[in-house]
Amino acid sequence: MTNRTIFNRGGSALLIAGALWPAAAAAQAPQDCAEISPLAVVAATDDGSFDAEYGPERVFDNDFDPDSRWSSEGVGKRITLDLGAEQALREVGLAFYKGDERRTSFDIEASQDGEIWVPLIECGQSGGKSTAIERFEVPATAARYLRLTGQGNEKSGWNSLIEMQAFGCGPGAVAELNDGSDTARKASMSKTGLDLRIDVPPSENFDLAGWKLTLPADLDGNGKVDEISETDLQGWSDERFFYTDPVTGGMVFRTVPGGVTTSGSSYARSELREMMRRGDESIPTRNDDGTPTANNWVFSSAPEEAQAMAGGVDGVMRATLAVNQVTRIGEAGKVGRVIIGQIHAKDDEPIRLYYRKLPGNKFGSIYYAHEAVGEDDVYVEMIGDRGDHAENPADGIALDETFSYEIAVRGEEQDGALRPMLHVSISRDDGSVVEAEPYDMSGSGYSVADDFMYFKAGAYSQNNTSDRPDRDFDQVTFFALEATHDR
Repeated sequence: MTNRTIFNRGGSALLIAGALWPAAAAAQAPQDCAEISPLAVVAATDDGSFDAEYGPERVFDNDFDPDSRWSSEGVGKRITLDLGAEQALREVGLAFYKGDERRTSFDIEASQDGEIWVPLIECGQSGGKSTAIERFEVPATAARYLRLTGQGNEKSGWNSLIEMQAFGCGPGAVAELNDGSDTARKASMSKTGLDLRIDVPPSENFDLAGWKLTLPADLDGNGKVDEISETDLQGWSDERFFYTDPVTGGMVFRTVPGGVTTSGSSYARSELREMMRRGDESIPTRNDDGTPTANNWVFSSAPEEAQAMAGGVDGVMRATLAVNQVTRIGEAGKVGRVIIGQIHAKDDEPIRLYYRKLPGNKFGSIYYAHEAVGEDDVYVEMIGDRGDHAENPADGIALDETFSYEIAVRGEEQDGALRPMLHVSISRDDGSVVEAEPYDMSGSGYSVADDFMYFKAGAYSQNNTSDRPDRDFDQVTFFALEATHDR
């Protein structure tokens, strides 16, 4: 065994799992190996052509960080493990760098003396589904050395292993090794590190049992906007309006200008509506007289009888999202606007949270509107300017930039009275937070017995003047969404 880079652990003996393992101990016969265990690796070698710092010692350090790997470019490059003594070999475990993105080809051989090699796997291939250990069964073989010959991967000639493990019986058996599954990247998982799958409908990544969906369409032709109930939403998606992003696993809302609208609006939406009843249709969505049902919530400043009828008191909605696209064509007063979160009351809206990016600007603005009962909207700018001809906001939010918002209503004691206070904040990836001044809604008309609240989230377009729905639309992707209430 010449012309190799060699990395050793220990000398003529190793302390394994609290016992001294002599290097010359006799191996168990392969055919008698019934209980398979991980085997210690004492050294790793290659031909010295590994890339940069990615040397052979990294394949047996039990570290599944992608930077702890062996990498060598070229068909026929080899890496060899020394098990310290002859073992009864039964399986080989391999964790591949970018194993969730590509399949890697390889051959496996074993040897007792490092000179004569016995083929165990010829033309092997990884599954291309995960970066965790993949275990490959091999013929029962007495071996001290285990050698992998890389044949490149389906995208390049690189051979890259995060970990290489041996399983069988013998004096080198050790306690169970990590298989990397706790930190593995999988082909079915988000490529952004989020705990989101990319191969399932949104309801399998997000708890949508307490939401229904309004679409910008009339797919059944009944002359009304389509709604997907909280029960039917489980497992439902449509690549035109509401689906899982195939890269991030996020929940995508897409709204086309000129889409079908609800009876109370002239704007189309792909938007969730909070349904606190969670599929219990014995609870009505709303009462005709405006008194609350257990499907909705009220302010803590509302009369006690209203609180007793409601499904919750006060509330907080938190979301993490990115606005992917806004409209660019249409009237100056409407272009580029999309509502990404709301509190809706019986008839009015205590808050509509807007993102707006004008066609000539690099960044977008964030602001909200508060609508008191029977009054004109009051606008509060948080980031940038909401104007129709606003300059590019230097501190604005770009398309596809991930950020979070929180919309909260809390009852707060002031001057001996309980006041419904609206709190709105925006958090960015750099850790910065923009908080609007708390808004006192005591005089807004919502602390009454015949009104109620529910949260909404998604892409509610505010432009109905674009004539190119094929390429001019609003799209928002959510990565987290939750709504909570005091009871």
